Amino acid sequence: MTTRFGECVQLEHPESGFAIELNRFRKGTSIWEPYRKGVEMDHFGFWVDDVDAWVKKLCKAGGKVKLHPYDSELVIPPRRPFKGRAAYVADSDGVWTELMGPLPA
Repeated sequence: MTTRFGECVQLEHPESGFAIELNRFRKGTSIWEPYRKGVEMDHFGFWVDDVDAWVKKLCKAGGKVKLHPYDSELVIPPRRPFKGRAAYVADSDGVWTELMGPLPA
């Protein structure tokens, strides 16, 4: 699927519903970074119940916020786009984790 940032695919287990999202961001977008050869990857995306709480947990464990929590239209196929909350946190190797969830109550 093509998004405003690049391309992504989301794979979902048919029984458990567990999903993983793979992305490739387009050069020139606000979240693009150059790819480096080897085991480099862009990011993992996870659905969580509370984006802000998970950002705090990951930062406590040594992560660094790359994109603070924000409300936006989320795209999680096969659902239609919907309003939700997202953020990005990098681990100590620089790999980003995308956190997606519902809007705060």
